[in-house]
Amino acid sequence: MSNIGGRTERLLPARSVWTTSMVWWHTGFYVALASVSYFALFSQEPDPNTPLAVAALLLLAAAYPFLTRTQDLRTAKPTLYVVLLVAVVVFLSFVYDGAGVLLFVAFPQVWMFTASQRQGVVATALLCVGVAAGQISRWGLEGTEVYGISAQLVTSFVASCMIGLWISKVIEQSEQRAELLAELEATRKELNEAEQARGALAERERMAREIHDTLAQGFTSIAMLSEAAQAQLRTLPAMGAPDDRDLGLMHSLTAISQTARDNLAEARSLVASGVPSDVQGGDLIAALRRLPDSMHLDGIRLTVEVPDTVQPLSSTQQVALLRTAQEALNNVRKHSGATAARVLVDVRSSASQQRLRLTVTDNGCGFDPSAVHSGFGLKSMAARLQEIHGELKVTSTGAGTTLTAVVPVAPVRTTAHATTTETGNAP
Repeated sequence: MSNIGGRTERLLPARSVWTTSMVWWHTGFYVALASVSYFALFSQEPDPNTPLAVAALLLLAAAYPFLTRTQDLRTAKPTLYVVLLVAVVVFLSFVYDGAGVLLFVAFPQVWMFTASQRQGVVATALLCVGVAAGQISRWGLEGTEVYGISAQLVTSFVASCMIGLWISKVIEQSEQRAELLAELEATRKELNEAEQARGALAERERMAREIHDTLAQGFTSIAMLSEAAQAQLRTLPAMGAPDDRDLGLMHSLTAISQTARDNLAEARSLVASGVPSDVQGGDLIAALRRLPDSMHLDGIRLTVEVPDTVQPLSSTQQVALLRTAQEALNNVRKHSGATAARVLVDVRSSASQQRLRLTVTDNGCGFDPSAVHSGFGLKSMAARLQEIHGELKVTSTGAGTTLTAVVPVAPVRTTAHATTTETGNAP
């Protein structure tokens, strides 16, 4: 709706006629112009105004694609085309007797390219009056001719307005129907996303219950059993100073108890919030720096090199990166036979974005990545990274293995900071 002179007027919907379904209309327009030009050039009675008529038709044909090819007909170009169309048709009616046939092309185009119904009515009236004036100037003011021209003027104006207003209404209803369909599709998408979110929430709740009822209880039992074993060792009859075997057993039981309690705290944290306790508060860097103390990599010297700050990361990204580092180090401890490992975090920039890289390397025996393609650990890491639009790369030789996790991040400046910590009993 628009307000013109204190009155409210309905605007036609924004639309474009340059679509595949309108090819027939464009073809018909040029065929009509070509037909009028042909009869003007090759009529049996030469007319000195023929070059002017053909030139006007060529101008209209050339302007048509440039002034009407737009996604919104409420701009200046379509209005300029309507003005040119009216001017050309009226001009031809003064210089060429067959110009009246162009009204069959002009009337639909007026309603197609005007931005409002009022503009359509005004342009139609100007066309009818202009063409009538041109015909009277060529055929004279005799009573019969004036009557015929007047009847043609009124009939053409009324018919064009009726058809034009009807077309405008059809277009408006079509646009409203398209908007309703778009809203319906958007609503359906939102409902689908809500249903998926509800399903994911239900699955998380189920997994939380399972963790609470199984893993958490199991960790509690392990901690209690290890503490009971330590108590029994302390109550054994004194047989002299404890030997290295007793001290080693006590150390192992203490480590078991501590590991069980750490994992129990992790399980309870997952049940409570869904975010690992190591990264609660968004401190991924601190969690990575604690890896040498929390991973219990006996006999392996672990070096952690991380920047002081990294780009803002979502909790999902932080969890994926931390779990990738932990799983990679577990593989190093279990399978590599390495004496040293390294965790490195850095940022690589490209022309389009920045990527955060988490690299875990070791000096172990290496392996063939293709031979363990079905391993759950690598699949789990790759799946976690894929959820955050990242990727996992693994290269391995006889001199060690390199695992790289790459995640796209927002740009920010970072300052390098390295932390080196030795764990276990490596010499």
